Amino acid sequence: MKAPINIAFESADLSKTEYRGWIAERMDINVEKRLLQLDLDMILDPFINRPGKQWWAGEHVGKYLHAATHAWWFTGDDRLKVRMDSTVSKLIDTQLPNGYLGTYKEADQFGQGDGIGWDGPVWDVWTHKYNLIGLLTYYKATDHKPALDSCRRAADLMYENFVVNKRSFRLASSHQGMASTSVLEPIARLYQLTGEPRYLEFCHVIIDAWEDESNPETWTYEDGCHLLTSLLERGDVSRTANRKAYEMLSNLVGLLELYRVDPDERYMTACRNAWNDIATKRLYITGTASNHEHFQPDYRLPPGQTVGEGCVTVTWLQLTRHLLELTGEVQYADELERTTYNALLAAQSPLTGEVTYFSPLNGHKAYNGHDAKMTPAISCCSSSIPRGIAMIPTFASGVLNGKPALLQYIPGKHVLNYCGGDNTNVVLQVSGDYPQSGEFEVEVGLEHPARFPLLLRVPAWATGFEATLDGETHTPSRSRLLEIERLWSPGDKISLKIPLDIRVIPDGDKTTDSVAFVRGPQVLAADTAIDAGPGIPQSDWWGDAIYSRVVQQNGIEKTFQLVTFADAGQNKEDYSVLHEGIA
Repeated sequence: MKAPINIAFESADLSKTEYRGWIAERMDINVEKRLLQLDLDMILDPFINRPGKQWWAGEHVGKYLHAATHAWWFTGDDRLKVRMDSTVSKLIDTQLPNGYLGTYKEADQFGQGDGIGWDGPVWDVWTHKYNLIGLLTYYKATDHKPALDSCRRAADLMYENFVVNKRSFRLASSHQGMASTSVLEPIARLYQLTGEPRYLEFCHVIIDAWEDESNPETWTYEDGCHLLTSLLERGDVSRTANRKAYEMLSNLVGLLELYRVDPDERYMTACRNAWNDIATKRLYITGTASNHEHFQPDYRLPPGQTVGEGCVTVTWLQLTRHLLELTGEVQYADELERTTYNALLAAQSPLTGEVTYFSPLNGHKAYNGHDAKMTPAISCCSSSIPRGIAMIPTFASGVLNGKPALLQYIPGKHVLNYCGGDNTNVVLQVSGDYPQSGEFEVEVGLEHPARFPLLLRVPAWATGFEATLDGETHTPSRSRLLEIERLWSPGDKISLKIPLDIRVIPDGDKTTDSVAFVRGPQVLAADTAIDAGPGIPQSDWWGDAIYSRVVQQNGIEKTFQLVTFADAGQNKEDYSVLHEGIA
């Protein structure tokens, strides 16, 4: 087994960190109104009563376990633990003697049936992927060995099918094989945990499968997936495979999981190329990508109802978090901020905890809209968004390149696993109510005085950022990681000033002159429910933040009453992030 590479960023101690304020409340809604309320019998039924009523019905149990485990890590909520324990036990009880852990009848397992396309029996490996992700996350948190054993039996069955018997990954799933090959993520994690050589071999077979084509003599990039080759040679996600964003990003997340234990630089280069291409040409100002679930041509960012599939938002967040952890580069922390405060939390109803499949820039949020059309009544995005929300603490603060770091200014207590030369633990207490206010304090908690450098991220948009300590004001130079090194004493306080002026930002679409209003990390929107008031509605509305901006629109002075994009449309009324004719 190869030695793992050095990790540049390690998160705070999730079990001891505590948040307050806007993000904390949205995370609580995720637990109280989603993870503790979801009908677990509904998502287990396709395993208990095979076949499931929907080809991809099996993905939800694994996604639930992944989300609930992260939430339990952070909250220690016994109610979550009881539900997780029961779900794991019931899921493992459905596993067949040969290791099969899917929802299909025997004739259809692993793509053997006659169904083709997105609605045929080609989502079996996909289901196993999410079951393994959920069970491995649960195992990491609880050390429950039956969960690991179940994963090994399922992985061994897939190894027999796709490695020993050489069944085609491309023919075993839709989207030119990208759905099935995304199983790379948990197989790489299984190798990390066990060191079993066959799992590393399995990973390499998956990567080779990306180059599988029907006619080797005349293949093109459009004939088969060619994920690695395309991203290395062209670096254009809109010209890779069939442009399906969720599945492609899922594969890239798996590739970086593999890179941790098999550090082939091609893997990192391909993922960086993809990330840079998306971030510069295909990313909405709200921190998500895709329209109609696919990557679009360069600088085409239509704002309508099919923007930003929730699953894309979460896998984009996961890819970005991996790159932060592996490189320590500040631009990844910037994008995690944008995605979290906008696209991610905009997909959650703060009133009900329900999830919207798409998060349009102009339009309305159809919370629970896709779920109502399905059997069982749950969509892929309704299972994905809770995962992203539960993962927020994993990238907010921690140790960056060996130094304590505060990357996201979430109010509360951040407990860092930092041990300097004198083994000093560092606790950062963030006061205030950021991002409602940009002036707050960070108190440094220590057992005794100690010398070390403390890193504070300076957001790319934060012109005028200041950190004041003992009468001395520190401002960023070229680096956007402000480093303060000194002999720290328990109770030292840093006063932070982050200007939150409302900025007017172009939407990024080359075909329009539309702009958005942005305040700090948060994109703002004009909501018809606010305009009808005026002001915050007295009922059926969560939150109390409202902002005002006077501008010239088409030569006429207009006052915009604005709320955050994450809060907009919470009662399913129309809203607008983008505006035309703004001088």
